[in-house]
Order: sequence, then structure tokens, then C-alpha cells
Amino acid sequence: MRARQSHTHHLAFLAALFVFVQALALGHAAAHADQPHDHYGVTCDLAAVAHVQTVLPDVPTSPFVLLIGTTVTEPQFSQPIWIRPPGRAPPPRSPPSSQQ
Repeated sequence: MRARQSHTHHLAFLAALFVFVQALALGHAAAHADQPHDHYGVTCDLAAVAHVQTVLPDVPTSPFVLLIGTTVTEPQFSQPIWIRPPGRAPPPRSPPSSQQ
């Protein structure tokens, strides 16, 4: 159980870190807009990176229909899924041990 809680805490931390970094990036973009600026004498390149966008192809306007030619069948089992377990085990063949 401890490993699952640790895993959940790690995922929550990564999600919070992602949201925090995105909020900082949006705040930086809102503060400086498209003006060239520097931080402690180093030119900031975030504005240049923010303008690079990938050109995506247009979405086709015709409807797309996927025809599935397979039929769903019931699986065939050679044995029953659940078998009643046998009764009690046979008695042991040796005398009881003195360790009990």
C-alpha cells in the first residue's frame, strides 16, 4: 500500500509542477509580451520560441465511415469455467508430529 501512495504522491507532484511551470510561462508572456528583453544581462528567447507553430493539414470535410467486416462470436469452451472443488482432503498417512 505504501508503494501505491508513494506513486500517487509522485504523480501529483509532477502534475503540480507541470501546472506551476505553465503558469510561470503564461505570467512571463503576459508581463513582457513581444518586446525584446533580458534577465540579468542574458537575452530572453522565450518570446521567439512562443511564436514557432507547427502547420497542421486541414481537416477533410467529407464524412469518414469506418466499416468493420468482422463479426463478434461467443467463445467456445471445452471445459466449464468453474469446477466445484473436491471435498475434504484425505487424512494424513503418518502420525501427527510432536512439533505442533
